[in-house]
Amino acid sequence: MAKSANENKKKQPKTEEEVVSFDTDAKIEEEAPKANPEADLLREELKKEKDDYLRLRADYDNYRRRNQEATLAARKEGTADAVTAILPVIDSIDRALGSVTDEKSKEGLNLIKKQIETSLGQLGVTEIASEGEVFDHNLHNAVQRAEVDEADVGKILEVYQRGYKIGNKVIRYAMVKVGVEKSE
Repeated sequence: MAKSANENKKKQPKTEEEVVSFDTDAKIEEEAPKANPEADLLREELKKEKDDYLRLRADYDNYRRRNQEATLAARKEGTADAVTAILPVIDSIDRALGSVTDEKSKEGLNLIKKQIETSLGQLGVTEIASEGEVFDHNLHNAVQRAEVDEADVGKILEVYQRGYKIGNKVIRYAMVKVGVEKSE
């Protein structure tokens, strides 16, 4: 009889508890967290704050860049103003060199002139190339014209006052005499 009881159990259909289900989708839906409006709200707020931070950082970088550019421009402008005040002294030295006949005095003036030019070079000031060059209205101021052969038309024949610039900014235009075509 013991056998027949075991056989009966094997032949009987399994109860609901004993049936194994392979329906995993239902379990995943049950286990997945339900939409949390508070978490969604916090995510949106974090996204907004991150965006605000990035904008503020970009604004600060732009401010710093503009401030650096303004500082460099102010320095360049200050240097230009100081050099402009010194240029008449250089012109006086040039005139003195033209009129002094004593070699010792000439040598002393040349040393002073060289020292000033070295100091100007350290400030980034350069002399505008003039004599023998082609006239450029962006660098030169033509105060006199002279009729010349075709080869020298448009060239600078004489420099009356030297010009200077810092980088591409002209501090003082060179005053020059320019060659023009002979009129017939």
